[in-house]
Formats: sequence, C-alpha cells, structure tokens
Amino acid sequence: MVNRNDTPHLKELQMVDVQPVFILGVHRSGTSILYKMLTATGCFNPVIAYHLISYDQLLVNHHEGKDQIAKQELTNSLRKNGLTDRGIDQLKITADFAEEYGFLLGARTGQMRVTKKNIALFTELCKKITYMSGEKKPILLKNPYDFPNFLFLKEMFPTARFVFIHRHPQKTISSTLQAIRMLLKEKNPYTARLSKTYDRWYSNPLLLLPLRFIFRFFAEGCVVLLTWYIKRSIKYYLKNVKCLQKNEFISITYEELCDHPQETVENILQTFQITRETSVDVTGMMKPRQVKSDPAVHTLRFSIKKSLKQYYDLFQYSIDN
Repeated sequence: MVNRNDTPHLKELQMVDVQPVFILGVHRSGTSILYKMLTATGCFNPVIAYHLISYDQLLVNHHEGKDQIAKQELTNSLRKNGLTDRGIDQLKITADFAEEYGFLLGARTGQMRVTKKNIALFTELCKKITYMSGEKKPILLKNPYDFPNFLFLKEMFPTARFVFIHRHPQKTISSTLQAIRMLLKEKNPYTARLSKTYDRWYSNPLLLLPLRFIFRFFAEGCVVLLTWYIKRSIKYYLKNVKCLQKNEFISITYEELCDHPQETVENILQTFQITRETSVDVTGMMKPRQVKSDPAVHTLRFSIKKSLKQYYDLFQYSIDN
C-alpha cells in the first residue's frame, strides 16, 4: 500500500523559520472577519480549513502537485452537504476559508489552546504552511482559546506579534449564545469535520439533549458562565498586555473595524512594518449584522457591566439597551 501521509517529508521542515502573527479575542469578537481581511492583503500565510481537515496529507499533496485538486474535492464535499456558510454567520465556506488552528489541537490533543504538550504539533502546522507557501511571509493565526494565553505564545515564539480585537461584551455574549443554539439545533457538517467533540454530541443523545435543554431554558445561567469566562480572559489581558513591547501588538475594537475597515487594516500593517506590493480595498468585506441583545443578556446587563467594569471603562462601552 502506498504511504499517503506526510511522515517521510517531515525532515524537510527542520530549517523552516516561523514568524507568527496572532489574532486574539474572546469568542464572537470579530476575529474571523479580521482574519479574512488581513488574509486578503496578501501579506500573510493563513491557516485554512484544508490545512486542518487534510493535515496528514498536506506535504504529500504539495509534492505531487495535488494541492488544488485536494482543495476542490474538499470544497465539493462541503457543497454536497449543502454548506455555503458556517451556519453561525454569513462567512462563506470553502477549503480556503481562514480557520482556527485550535480545532486541530483539540482533535489531536484534547486541548484547544497551545500548551507544552501540543507545542510540537502546533509548530509543525506552522512550518508545514510556511514551507508549502514558498514565501517568507508571516503566518497568520487566530484562536479565541489562546486569548488568555498570549504570554506563553510569546515565550515559545519570541518574534510573535499580536492583534487583539475587542467587542462590546453584551454583543459577544448574545452572539455566542445564538451560535451555540444553532449548533445544537441541528448538526453542522462543517463543524463536525473540524471538531470531534462536536461530532460526538450528535452520537450521544444523553449529552446532546441536556445541552439543548440548558441553553434553551437556563439562558441566564449560561450568561453568568460566559460572563465569568470573559472576565477571566479580560483580567489576564489587562494584567499582562503591558509585558509586550509597543511594536509587538496592537489593540483594536470590532466597532472601529466596522466603521473604518480599510484604515484599521492599514494601521495593523503599519504597526508591524509590513509592506505589500498591491493595494486591496477590504471595505466591501465588512457587512456587520445587527446582533440583538439576547433576553437573558438584557436582563443581566447591569450585572455584566458591574462584573466587567474595568473593560467597559477602558473601551467606553455603555449598557446596551
């Protein structure tokens, strides 16, 4: 039988240099659309769905010149399932969709963020993508789970740079609740391809049914839990961002990205002294949706602000009625 995995080619990665740029923020804070915009500039090597779903055959396909064929087959398989977007938003799905590396870490190691146990796998992913691109561009990465973990990332990759994106907490919590409910309502084939944990939900009614019940009838309890998670992440950010040098990070808000997408992207590139050969207008990519405050979020809006007061004050967020 012909060996169809990358093992024989891994030695080729030894001398590959990785220059990571991380997009980090809490879930539903705008990391995906920012990732799409920065990828469109052509200044970065992004992590895409193909890299994660076909991880063990990336180098084989590359050497055999079958990258595009494999990507088209993956896109066709997604289309066959009727998938045109992620279901939780309107971002279009293809094999080239810029995706979160945490899905690979979770599937292989059970940890969605980078740790000492999976740092070798994460580094290998970065090296594979950099090697296949043939260009010395920074690798662009996003993963909300690593937002409260950026000092470890900096320790592992001293030249790493960070784009932190922030959004009104009532919007992120409401959007997260909406996304989870949609994923629990019916199985999303794309998410199931990326996440073994999610796939197992639908093979175990004893797990799926209680989750549906909790997120439908105990929404306020879910809001309290999500607020606690955000508070923990924000506390880490506020305490540790001062450990980074000014040229190593930039903080933006989703709101300013919506209002000034082109200027925000240009500012990020300028901060990291990244020049590009061609100009791309990303304004048309920004199509912000009106996220209505979930009733449970609305009920607990004063409690949310009290819990995240320092964050509200920092970005001048007011209670959203």
